[in-house]
Amino acid sequence: MSETVVKEIIERAIEDEAFRTQLFQDPDAALKGYDLTEKERALLDGLTEENFDQFAGGLGDRQTKGAWRPG
Repeated sequence: MSETVVKEIIERAIEDEAFRTQLFQDPDAALKGYDLTEKERALLDGLTEENFDQFAGGLGDRQTKGAWRPG
């Protein structure tokens, strides 16, 4: 699975509070227009406001105690 699109969505959610809110409240609308595989969509569907920061910290060069993987 390519993380490129997922990283783009996560980075947008970090920078754009309105998008982040929409991602949790109406993911179908937030993700419209993104070309996601079923696996990527399932990954994003597993995110909640509570675990988002931990997951986002596990992507890229950010340091965390560990990357969270939903499911």
